[in-house]
Amino acid sequence: MHFKMVWVKIAIWKQRHQRGQLLAILGWIIYIPLQILFVPISIVAGLVAAYKQVWASKKFGVSSTATKILEGRLHMHWFGLRDDQATDKLSKALPNFSRTTHWVLLFPMYLLYKLSKTRLYPMIVAQGEEGLLNMVPSRTVHFDELISTRKDSAVQFVALGAGFDTRSYGLLKGSNLKLFELDQVSTQQLKIQSLRKASVDCSAVTFVEANFSKEDWFQRLKNNGYDPSLKTMFLWEGVTLYLTEADVHKTLQTIKSNSAPGSILIADIYDFDFLKMLNKGSKVLEATNESLGGFGLDFAANPELALSNFAESEQTALGQHFFLGTNSKNGTFMAVAEIVL
Repeated sequence: MHFKMVWVKIAIWKQRHQRGQLLAILGWIIYIPLQILFVPISIVAGLVAAYKQVWASKKFGVSSTATKILEGRLHMHWFGLRDDQATDKLSKALPNFSRTTHWVLLFPMYLLYKLSKTRLYPMIVAQGEEGLLNMVPSRTVHFDELISTRKDSAVQFVALGAGFDTRSYGLLKGSNLKLFELDQVSTQQLKIQSLRKASVDCSAVTFVEANFSKEDWFQRLKNNGYDPSLKTMFLWEGVTLYLTEADVHKTLQTIKSNSAPGSILIADIYDFDFLKMLNKGSKVLEATNESLGGFGLDFAANPELALSNFAESEQTALGQHFFLGTNSKNGTFMAVAEIVL
């Protein structure tokens, strides 16, 4: 009887395996000609998407790069890599983002995924194998891991330059953390309006309008209920590359001097050569009055040493961290790091 059950299980596995192979073959047979047919449609969709994300962002006075992060996380949600209902809802309401064009651009790949579970994009690759195409998914996963690890040991959560991040309404929803989001006036106003339009409950979040380089933004944070005596987790994602070295140093020292012992800052820091490459496409940033600030570290020779030296130079300690692109042709291009204040 036991052997009979084993053979039945083997037979079922073979059937499923064969069915999976057939679906994979069918997926590619459909995908290849469909992708070719979609080329002219994709060109038009890409132009519309670019207009919405760049020129509409300019009209509203908000960052176009903020929508790029939302775009990457939305794609992850659609392809089953990361559940993010809040981003899905917010994307429907933002006036500077077009979901329709993104569906058009991704439809052939989405059909391939649904038929065969094959993902061409977005993908989460092995650590060290990351590249520019999968930077946002890879970076997001590492940030999520660090936030999830620390969320139960902190009392407050502060997102610096929050943009259209939705962790306060997803990953951190229902937590005991006191939630704060800081960003420029225009970005915050558009985000709040869009969240409400999308029926995303943002009542647990305190929104603080701030310009990090031109005013005492930390005093604004305190005025809105932040308590420096409580252990805090600060999120600083996708910001340092737009700042100068002086601004990064000033911000770190401000946070450190206004936070309780054991507080942490989770941030991404980029390699000099990678920033030079990004600068070649700076015309897109200029369209929405953005620019790279020039801050970065030299990860070419010894990324671990460069990152630890940076943390020590700021009188902080390096916690858990991840390097991206280490095994790629161009080497390490960024790090996601936990800095203990």
